[in-house]
Amino acid sequence: MADAAVHGHDHEDNRGFFTRWFMSTNHKDIGILYLLTGGLAGFISVAFTVYMRMELMEPGVQYMCMEGARLTAAAVGDCTPNGHLWNVLITGHGILMMFFVVIPALFGGFGNYFMPLQIGAPDMAFPRMNNLSYWMYVAGTTMAVLSVVTPGGNGQAGSGVGWVLYPPLSVNEGGMSMDFAIFAVHLSGASSILGAINMITTFLNMRTPGMTLFKVPLFSWSIFVTSWLIL
Repeated sequence: MADAAVHGHDHEDNRGFFTRWFMSTNHKDIGILYLLTGGLAGFISVAFTVYMRMELMEPGVQYMCMEGARLTAAAVGDCTPNGHLWNVLITGHGILMMFFVVIPALFGGFGNYFMPLQIGAPDMAFPRMNNLSYWMYVAGTTMAVLSVVTPGGNGQAGSGVGWVLYPPLSVNEGGMSMDFAIFAVHLSGASSILGAINMITTFLNMRTPGMTLFKVPLFSWSIFVTSWLIL
């Protein structure tokens, strides 16, 4: 497996931009991609939070109106409160932060980049599966963002059911938004499972000679234990 992981990385500097960043099997490149994508999803999620905080600054409802979401405070009497929009932002913020920012960045990003280096492995055990795991994560992130803007419940955009997507709310919510949200979480789970299998196999089978379990750094141990929890 170590030979298979090394194969194809001898002339990486000659790769074009598209080949390097869209077809990469290099654990460092994939780790960077995880961090960049997680950062972008984080900015979107934080924007939802900022908008909710803007609404909470003053009593009453000034921004989340049935007449349309506003960027400036509406005058008293010009805004009909839109509770569905609030619930949509809560749902989108929770799904993005938990499934597409925290876990992918800490586990997929830092784990991919540092764990092989710390145990002396040339790469991950399954480099192509590593690339597949990342792109499933990208697809899931796209679905999660779409779930905020596509037709949902109450004849409005988005699904306001909470980020845990529990029934009966998730069952009764109409529109394709709920489908996008559920499918996004499924894609995130599949991506995490593939990554966990990869991390476990790399940790157990690809340590450099002399790197016993008692010599493995604690960060790599944390990735190994987290992989089992995800699996």
